[in-house]
Amino acid sequence: MALATSILWLSVALGSSYLWILPREKTLFRAAWKTLPVLLLALYALLVGAHPLLVLALVFGALGDLSLAFEGDRAFVGGVAFFLSAHVAYIALLLTLAEPAIAFGEPWRIIAGAVIALVTCGVLFRIWGPAGRMAMPIGIYVLLFMILVWLTLGLANPLVFVGAALFILSDIVLAIRKYWSGPDHPMDSQAAHFVWVTYYAAQVVLTLTLSDY
Repeated sequence: MALATSILWLSVALGSSYLWILPREKTLFRAAWKTLPVLLLALYALLVGAHPLLVLALVFGALGDLSLAFEGDRAFVGGVAFFLSAHVAYIALLLTLAEPAIAFGEPWRIIAGAVIALVTCGVLFRIWGPAGRMAMPIGIYVLLFMILVWLTLGLANPLVFVGAALFILSDIVLAIRKYWSGPDHPMDSQAAHFVWVTYYAAQVVLTLTLSDY
């Protein structure tokens, strides 16, 4: 257990310090630094005996980080594919855990699910044209992601939903940066940091909460 805890703290240290290297040129060193935090979370989940689907989701997430660490459409498509695979793994896990009675048992859960759907679909509608040939894959990605978020509402621990909500918030800002505001926007640098903070925090929260199931 001590080894697992050490790996978790190493992941947090690398994930936090990535904010320092994030503005730098996209090199293999930077890509490795970006990939390691979530890869270490996968190792942590494995060591604490978490469900294999959680470990798989985190590995796919790390591969998505690696792909998105580079420029170009091919890297972006690869990142979308890996994260799509991660969401499928998360959904497969949550299907074994979620209970509809919990999801509909409290008003805040229903309202939260509706708000997530409205905001996400609103952004998707706005970027549909600029996304071009990537619009349909992004649409499928968004649908799967919303299923993932809704499933977390069927778990008793509300922090699982918080993790999923942070994850989708990160993706929303990422999509806005790429297809709406563009890299020349004066707030783009801050947005890039926001994307990483919310994304990594989401993976940590999901790792810690889902490892208990």
